[in-house]
Amino acid sequence: MSHCVETCHPYQFARDKQPSKKNPTNKIKGATVNRELECLQCMFEYAVSRKYLPENPASGVKHFDERRERPTKHMLKLEEEQRILTNAPPYLRVAIVLLAQTGGRTYTEGFSLRWDQIDLENRVIYFDGQTKTEGSSEPVPLTKLAHDVLVKWKKEQAEKSQFLFPSPVKPGQPITTVKKAWKTTLKNAGVAHFPIYNLRHVFCTRLSWVAPDTVVQRAMRHSSPETKRHYQLGMVEQVRENLEKANQRVYGKGKVLRFHDVPSPAEAQQEAVVCK
Repeated sequence: MSHCVETCHPYQFARDKQPSKKNPTNKIKGATVNRELECLQCMFEYAVSRKYLPENPASGVKHFDERRERPTKHMLKLEEEQRILTNAPPYLRVAIVLLAQTGGRTYTEGFSLRWDQIDLENRVIYFDGQTKTEGSSEPVPLTKLAHDVLVKWKKEQAEKSQFLFPSPVKPGQPITTVKKAWKTTLKNAGVAHFPIYNLRHVFCTRLSWVAPDTVVQRAMRHSSPETKRHYQLGMVEQVRENLEKANQRVYGKGKVLRFHDVPSPAEAQQEAVVCK
């Protein structure tokens, strides 16, 4: 038992110093080593359940602290948001607004959305299928900004696909990744790279400026026992009301962004992106 634990420790620290295959100049992250150790622990646990071992020899191995490796969350400034929207392709502009206005998870609740999940008349989104938590299946209110953007985007799409963001390669399926487009957009906008998922944190932070904790918890759709009572349809309008207050603080009386890089003559005098 003690020998196995002692064997796991050298492996753990040796792996932590090995170079990454994807980028040899960087070392393997502690999170990667932790996942490998968890796999070993599961294997040993299975061996214990089958009576091959009396105890799990890896249960006493401590994990690396992953928090030190996580990048600092980027709080998006208004001027940065404007530059990002200006340099993003049309579909990504719509997605950025949608994610920042709903706090949706990037791929499972953003780029995989279908039009039949969106009720434009009542201004809500319904997530179906396998959601991350029970609270994640609750309807999500759309702000006026998000609603107007989706109405225009639907006209642009002209029912080409059931998905809001269809794959350019397989239109019958949703787009699977925007990593390259996101990276290029940030580079052209002169904004330091941060994961697109951080738009969910931007949503939460902005809403917390004007809303009480109960509304923020409902809007984020967390499902811990302490916040589960907040997951109810009756709070949809309250969440929407406070989102509108957050938009008023961020954008003032700004106009909704356009989708094409070249505006029509009638739009020539309008702003290219959301601005004051």
